Amino acid sequence: GSGELSGKKTTSVVEKGRITAIAGLERVDVPATSNLLSMLLTMGMFGAIQNHLSYISNVCTDIRNRQIFGDHARLERISEVILDCFESIPEMDQEMMRLNLSRMVSNTDECLELLIVMREELARESRANHVPHRTFDLQQVEVNGPDRQKFYYDPVQVVRQMMGHNVFAAYERFVAGKICQIVLSGNYSPSNLERNKQSVIRMKDSIRKVFERRIKAHREGAKEYERLILDCNNGYDVGNWTLEGLEQARSRQLQTIADIERQLDGLLDAKLESFDFLSRLANRDEIDVYLINGAIVIDEKEAQSMANQQDLLAAG
Repeated sequence: GSGELSGKKTTSVVEKGRITAIAGLERVDVPATSNLLSMLLTMGMFGAIQNHLSYISNVCTDIRNRQIFGDHARLERISEVILDCFESIPEMDQEMMRLNLSRMVSNTDECLELLIVMREELARESRANHVPHRTFDLQQVEVNGPDRQKFYYDPVQVVRQMMGHNVFAAYERFVAGKICQIVLSGNYSPSNLERNKQSVIRMKDSIRKVFERRIKAHREGAKEYERLILDCNNGYDVGNWTLEGLEQARSRQLQTIADIERQLDGLLDAKLESFDFLSRLANRDEIDVYLINGAIVIDEKEAQSMANQQDLLAAG
């Protein structure tokens, strides 16, 4: 372009859906000791992490959808505090940051207590259905109940029901609370990020451990199919099985295990990406912060993306 904005990075200024001007994006040098720098970084981090914590925005709706009872009120209140603190970050001054950090620490501690209670509840529910050495798709497990009465359960269905337990809702909020604490504190040091991440990992591993025995039993079932396939190929009697039937059963069994592992990863491990993302941002040698249409974004690429979105909005 030409004129005073010639050679500068620019973005469109949009008012009421129409482009009203072109604004320059200029670098601003702020002294490292300035409170403004801390606030800019906090709000920039907030903007950058928002997409990685999209589940925060619907925590309350999610709780109602899950129809959580018993500890419903506590979990919903925990969620409301997370949501309120997180959404208020762009409007907070230093004093409000400090007060809300204290509020968030207390809230996350309460969430941890609730998470432990729910994890133990999940473990008790799992123990109520005895796990044999091997389990198979489409085969019921026989269990001796009270008064020597027998009942049966589908091992795969039990695992899927367990993955819908309230403990995962509490775990999500625990992660969200930890991330919110970091952003509110403005402490992105590697040691602080790692300390908070390890706290989450310990809880993640303890929840996954509840599933280990059931997954192992299903793997043993897959090994049994492999043994029968070997016997069939060697000409031994395998009952009513055919080689094709055994191979299909083994394939189905392995697919079930993979599906369960993938779902557990989504419920547990995937949430750790928020810490990794913050770590990548914090480890940059240089961070560019831009103010675009009242929104603070943390780097040129993101700034350009926002500008492009505004252009598309105006064009539409």
